[in-house]
Amino acid sequence: MSGMLPLDDPLFPLSYQLPVQKFDVWASKHVEYCQLHLLKDAVIGVDASYYLNLRFNGNNEEPLKHALGGQPFTFKKIVEEDVAFLRQNGITLIFVFDGLDYVNKSLPNSQSAESRRVQDGAWHHYLNGDSKRTVIDFGKAEYDVDSTTRSLQKLLAENDVQYMVAPYSATAQLSYLLKLEDQYIDAVMGSTECFLFGMDRVVTDFNLNDSTLSLISRATCEGILKADKDLLRDAQLILGTSFTPTFPVLEVMAATKATGISDAVALLKGFGNSVTQLCIFHRENPQVQSLKYADRYKKAIMTIRHHVIMDKKGVVGPLNFDYAPGDVHEFVGQRLPEELFFYISRGILGPEIPNWLTSGEIVLSLPGGVLDSEPYRRLVIELLNPFRSESLKILAESLNYYYQSRVIKVTPWVNQDTSNLTIEIRYAPAMKQKLGQWKVRGSQIETVVGKGENVNLFLPCLRSLKDTSFAKDTITKERVEHPALTTANEVVANTVFRYLQVRGYVDEQHNLTTWGKALEAALAVADEEYTIVGIEMLRMGLFTGNFASGDPVSKTDKDHDRKVNTNLICKIACLSRIRHKPVGFVGPLDRQLLTFARKITAVRTTLRELLETIMTSMFLNGEIDRDREDWTSLAQMLPFASDNGSGNGIAAKTYLDAVSEEAEVTDALKTAIKQQEGKYSWFGQLRGGGTLTKSLDQAWKVWDAIYAATQIPGTDVKETKLFTEANDWLSPRR
Repeated sequence: MSGMLPLDDPLFPLSYQLPVQKFDVWASKHVEYCQLHLLKDAVIGVDASYYLNLRFNGNNEEPLKHALGGQPFTFKKIVEEDVAFLRQNGITLIFVFDGLDYVNKSLPNSQSAESRRVQDGAWHHYLNGDSKRTVIDFGKAEYDVDSTTRSLQKLLAENDVQYMVAPYSATAQLSYLLKLEDQYIDAVMGSTECFLFGMDRVVTDFNLNDSTLSLISRATCEGILKADKDLLRDAQLILGTSFTPTFPVLEVMAATKATGISDAVALLKGFGNSVTQLCIFHRENPQVQSLKYADRYKKAIMTIRHHVIMDKKGVVGPLNFDYAPGDVHEFVGQRLPEELFFYISRGILGPEIPNWLTSGEIVLSLPGGVLDSEPYRRLVIELLNPFRSESLKILAESLNYYYQSRVIKVTPWVNQDTSNLTIEIRYAPAMKQKLGQWKVRGSQIETVVGKGENVNLFLPCLRSLKDTSFAKDTITKERVEHPALTTANEVVANTVFRYLQVRGYVDEQHNLTTWGKALEAALAVADEEYTIVGIEMLRMGLFTGNFASGDPVSKTDKDHDRKVNTNLICKIACLSRIRHKPVGFVGPLDRQLLTFARKITAVRTTLRELLETIMTSMFLNGEIDRDREDWTSLAQMLPFASDNGSGNGIAAKTYLDAVSEEAEVTDALKTAIKQQEGKYSWFGQLRGGGTLTKSLDQAWKVWDAIYAATQIPGTDVKETKLFTEANDWLSPRR
């Protein structure tokens, strides 16, 4: 038993020993199989969140994805293999994504205490040199699949796979599509929560090895459990679903024995198959009281029965409309304009900003594995709040007065007074009138981007405004016919122009500001979307020589200068992506760089949300022709869809540390390290083909871009001197 942690070890608290077994786990032991050829020409609706969970939490092909952050290396390969495999078998997929959060929606498993615990345990083992247990524990953690939503949508679009975003629950939307008389879809791939919506069976997986589908039948489950439809539904609900928490008594049972669906059924049978009677009996239980479980259960039933969906004509309304009560908003969510739901359904606008508008609350959470440090808190809670305010104002100005007068509070993961961060939309600076002056179109657009498609429009837009006469012409004061904008390039370019003004890169005369010139200089070096993220982070003072936790390098450390320079350079390297094969990562890890990579994620997602609200507001204001078929491609032309993680920061740090250990830096030494010769072999999947060299080239390129911005007069970057010293230090070592 040597090396084993005792049960009372803080990494293994008793309350986590025997979690209540989810119904999906039990049901997976009772699957049936169907040969794919029997489903030729069928259309399967796929719950996107379920699919992502299955592929990236249901296997250990890439356990260290939690330690690196960013999009998994296997992501593209796995999705494209599934799509190609099913196409070869004549099966069409339609993905449905979750939309807004409905009332009382459970937190995702990635935010659970259990997932955080195993990640903390994994880092504990890593620091102690126990690589085996490090991998095992990271493999137990729950990956935040919601962070890959936009990446998956982009990948599906590239592979001509149709998708939509539900108003609220993807499961509810799929249940509606399945029941349509004209058979929009023939089957649903999702979790057993599909049974809550009356589905008879659900596809749980595609099996590439033997060309079969795995299915679970509700009738089979009912037969084994000796439960009718309503009893099974209620047993699922008290066991814990996205609509309800686990009934506290079951959690108490789980502390002493394995507890699952059979126990939930037995518990209900003891109270006449009634959740209400069960709650009455346990009404003195403090947890039952605090959860208001009886009320939560009743709301869950109504939420399921009358969940809001989008019908085949695009009309948004509750299921079983004729029997729906008048207070659907009380148990599903505040009603938004139907037009806004349409843009959400097409992926033009993510659900985050609408969630804040309807709930009146911005809930901020700490990602698993991240060091809960003062710099991270300051960024996510405080520094990004003006961005959130801008997004809310821009969207609300295009909606009715109710939303324009909303007050949005900020609720972080820590006990902190955030009353000074409350966003009162009516008092936020007006945006609509000044942004409405941007209507660059026709021949003007050709001046900016030429006659072809140009996805990266930031640099062309910035350069076009260096021409003062062109900049003056972009100010539209007289009325123009509506809609003013029609082509995709017109839509995206005007979105970018407006973003540049909102973020202070362009002034009210549409001329470049000092920071506009800095961004243009940086993009001239590296015309990549991560450069834009980097400049925003530079403006916020996030690039320092301290560790990501905020701790400075000790002045008495003999390697002080090297560590300060390395910290700064490798933080910036995290903006770029390591050139890794589509397999699990093998190599060194760094929790400090993971924490910084999560900062990049926070900034990137915030910028994406701002761009989306700008584009959506243009549609809502009637500035863009709505009679179009290119919705999907429009959404994919916006940047900031995916994360790169800490991989390239780790590669840069490993390389720079190795170079610094030698007495003399020579070209031969640098080549040996980059080719991972002899003792310099760290990254198993970066051997051969100059892959590490290419990864480092990406790191140096983004460094050069950010450094170029610091050299623009007037930017007043606090760390300019440090950047210059670090650049001089890096030059002979790169």
